[in-house]
Amino acid sequence: HMHTHMHTHMHTHMHTHMHSHIQNSLVKPIITPRFAPTCSEKLLRELGKIAKDENLHIQSHICEQKAEVKYTLDLFPSCRDCASIFSSSNLLTNKTVMAHCIYLSECEIELFHSTGVGVSHCPISNLCIKSGILDARHLLDRGVKIGLGTDVSGGYSSSILETIRLSILSSKALSFSKPPEYKELSHHEAFYMGTLGGAKVLAMDDIIGNFEVGKQFDALIISTQGPCHKRVFDVTEDDTDEDVFMKYLYLGDDRNISKIFVDGRERVVWELEEFGDK
Repeated sequence: HMHTHMHTHMHTHMHTHMHSHIQNSLVKPIITPRFAPTCSEKLLRELGKIAKDENLHIQSHICEQKAEVKYTLDLFPSCRDCASIFSSSNLLTNKTVMAHCIYLSECEIELFHSTGVGVSHCPISNLCIKSGILDARHLLDRGVKIGLGTDVSGGYSSSILETIRLSILSSKALSFSKPPEYKELSHHEAFYMGTLGGAKVLAMDDIIGNFEVGKQFDALIISTQGPCHKRVFDVTEDDTDEDVFMKYLYLGDDRNISKIFVDGRERVVWELEEFGDK
């Protein structure tokens, strides 16, 4: 067990050192302790040191299921909560991404806010494996950075568009057990989490996340028509731009994407017209 952790630490350090010097804005190494139960305290400390020395991003999973929280705290009896395990190893920074976070305590939420940790909300996975429903509204109200993740293969789809939909539906489901004044997520907030919110979670909102002048131009050109000029969803003369936007969020899919730009460069979109009606 100790040999494995030493081996992992050595190769992690070599790999991240090599990639941190590659000048590619689209590729960044990230320190990834799978989640606390799979790591020793020594390994977590060493990973925290590498992340600090190389100024790297960090990602892990935390507070995904109730049983997991109990099991984790049994393994780390000196820590008051799961977040403290990472904090004690300097693994909670403004470049840290924590997935799930369904069962964070109020103390952990405050720690995330104060350290700039971002949350990757994975509603599809959380529903598929019956983990629970994250109260995204509460995290937003507490000022915690929150974006969207897929957690495949815990979830069935790698689509952020599908994840936007499920984040809205999850919030609606959660509202059933909340007071009448509870405000469920709007489609605007879900779209924000899937775009600029995710960029903030990665501490990269200074270069990506929206169309501000000076940022990288990452964009999808969306058409209401799919292949062979067949509409994926109906658009009427009475529809406003807001109506069309909402219809795309709920009804659109890859067939609506006519162009893709990454960092200002147009990327290939598979042409489907050749398949006709097949």
